[in-house]
Amino acid sequence: MKEERTDKVVRTGNPAFRRLEHREWWLWMATITVTLLLTLGVVSFIVPELHAGRDILSWSLFPQAIQGLVGLVLLFDVYAIYQQVQIHNIRRKMLEREELFRLISENAADMIAVVGMDGRRIYNSLSYQRVLGYSPEELQKSSSLEQVHPEDRHRVKEAAEEARRTGISQTISYRILHKDGTWRIFESTASVIFGCMGLPEKLVIVNRDITERVRASEALRQSESSFRAVVEDAPYGIYRADSKGRFHRVNPALQAMLGYSSSEELMGVNLETGVFQDPVESRRVNELFGSGDGSAGAEVKWKKKDGTSLTVHCSGRRVENGESVCFNVFAEDITEKRILERQLQMAAKMEAVGRLSGGIAHDFNNLLGVIIGYAQVLKRQLGRDNPLFEHSEEIEKSGQRAASLTRQLLAFSRQQILTPTVLDLNTLVVDMEKMLPRLLGEDIVVTTLLAPELEAVKADRTQIEQILMNLAVNARDAMPEGGKLAIETANKEFGALYVRQHPGARLGHYVMLSVSDSGSGMDPETQAHIFEPFFTTKDLGKGTGLGLATVYGVVKQSGGYICVDSAPGKGSSFQIFLPRIQEKVTVTSIAAGCPKGASRPETILLAEDSEPLRKLAKSFLEGRGFTVLPACDGGDALHVAERHAGPINMLVTDVIMPGMNGRVLAERLQAKYRQMKTLYISGYADSFIAGHGVLESGIFLLHKPFTEEELTQTVCDILDGKRDQDLKRKSEEPLLVRI
Repeated sequence: MKEERTDKVVRTGNPAFRRLEHREWWLWMATITVTLLLTLGVVSFIVPELHAGRDILSWSLFPQAIQGLVGLVLLFDVYAIYQQVQIHNIRRKMLEREELFRLISENAADMIAVVGMDGRRIYNSLSYQRVLGYSPEELQKSSSLEQVHPEDRHRVKEAAEEARRTGISQTISYRILHKDGTWRIFESTASVIFGCMGLPEKLVIVNRDITERVRASEALRQSESSFRAVVEDAPYGIYRADSKGRFHRVNPALQAMLGYSSSEELMGVNLETGVFQDPVESRRVNELFGSGDGSAGAEVKWKKKDGTSLTVHCSGRRVENGESVCFNVFAEDITEKRILERQLQMAAKMEAVGRLSGGIAHDFNNLLGVIIGYAQVLKRQLGRDNPLFEHSEEIEKSGQRAASLTRQLLAFSRQQILTPTVLDLNTLVVDMEKMLPRLLGEDIVVTTLLAPELEAVKADRTQIEQILMNLAVNARDAMPEGGKLAIETANKEFGALYVRQHPGARLGHYVMLSVSDSGSGMDPETQAHIFEPFFTTKDLGKGTGLGLATVYGVVKQSGGYICVDSAPGKGSSFQIFLPRIQEKVTVTSIAAGCPKGASRPETILLAEDSEPLRKLAKSFLEGRGFTVLPACDGGDALHVAERHAGPINMLVTDVIMPGMNGRVLAERLQAKYRQMKTLYISGYADSFIAGHGVLESGIFLLHKPFTEEELTQTVCDILDGKRDQDLKRKSEEPLLVRI
């Protein structure tokens, strides 16, 4: 039934087949008509013979004309039947081909169309309706170019013209309008159907909807572009290399990291021998990536084009690339990160040791103040003729040496109060140069190389002198058989390259103070510890290990930078860099002291929580004629002040006391005694009186431990208005210790 229905649809729906059927029917009618006429002719000959009484059953009795006529009828009928059979077979084959074409055109994904040379649609497969939504009737009513995008029509016309000339056109793509208003993208190929005269009559066009393919291709292109941008613009080095060290691909970040001018130049370098410092490390990394544990990564040493060492963190994985094995690797330059980590570790270690040292120094200063003070009192009471005078003097000297050590601990821990002034390092070196030969000995030649236009720095002069003395003594101990000591000054500027190569350095302008010797030098392991307190390479009892630690602390507290260049057998060079400033050099003078035996009318409130030190300071001040009101802490000092009826001219207070610190005590008393002056005594820097280790304006400080002369002279100078906050104590000289 289906075949009959299909045959009926095809025959009734196709005009060509209807014409063929009409011709077949006319041929059948002509055959029947001719056969009937010939039969009538034969009958016309037989009937007279029957009337004549002849035997019609004898074929031989018929005339030859009748025999020929009968044979002609039979031959014509056979030929007619043969022609009809042939025509029927041809028609069935055509029907089958028509049905096959219909099935192909209706079920194929591609759209097939036949158009005339004038653009008129002749045939459109049903797939047009499935893809574009137009029915065959709607397509028949429109031109073949009507749905084509206006911008693409010119190319479609050119393709059709080319097909007319050559018989086949190039494959083109163009946009065509869907019934819903959207644009689809077609890929089209056209062929020409030539007529009997060899002229092109029709175009057979095969269209394919490639919209999704184009979208997928565009998405893939964008994805590849994004991936390429990620690789090309990545801040990390990315490369692909095989197991033999040949680069297959590198990104710009890797090229810049290794210092090559182009990726082509880098591609020509072997990874194993030209990038890795140790080829064994390269093979180890490949084994790691090949085992599947490459995500954790490995830290390796690379070298740049100029030989500079790099610390790199690599992570990657093994990939199959055809028949070869490759490794995709991400490389991050962590050189600066490791430098900063080492710097942070060193800073943390130095800070921890500094806090411990500062705390110890503070407690010792209180004890040493009592020891030194009472040793001086004992010496004065005994007199030089007493046999015990020498013992008292040795007690005082030992106390002073211990005080020197505590001051060095405070300098290392950056807990000393600095009194910075504007200095000319050339002048300071010239002044120190006069005493260095006596200190170092005749077998050491001291030379100086001073920059003629040296800029000024702002630092504590005494501390800078201490640095120079410590470095000179350290150089002397490194040259037991004599040698050369060179002191140099210069203006320097730290650039980005210097800062990168020297951890702790900062960009800026500096003044350099360099101390170099021709001594034994140091190996890298020793250099890593030289600034640590109590580290020494000298024999037991010949050094405290605080000299270079003191230098380090003073330089850091002054906002500077210190580095050392040394090698075994090649001597050592210590370079100190202090920030350069544009100010005039400060000229200082020392005020006159407070004469002994003079009676002073002033009243002093003394607040000190250490009873031995409080008694000692009270006796010192009363010995100069002052009226002293002692107090054990801040609260007690307020009660003593309330009970005192007269004025209080000065407050001498410890900084750190139980319950109330010295700064708060001074502020409370200042409200009542506006003319009262304040002197702080402390064993280390404190945030209550100093900001960043620098004494604030209008504040006076006396370091513990102090002598009788230092305390009384400072008090007299302040009361007499002769002491300025930028004036150092007259007795405060550079500390000279063995390191």
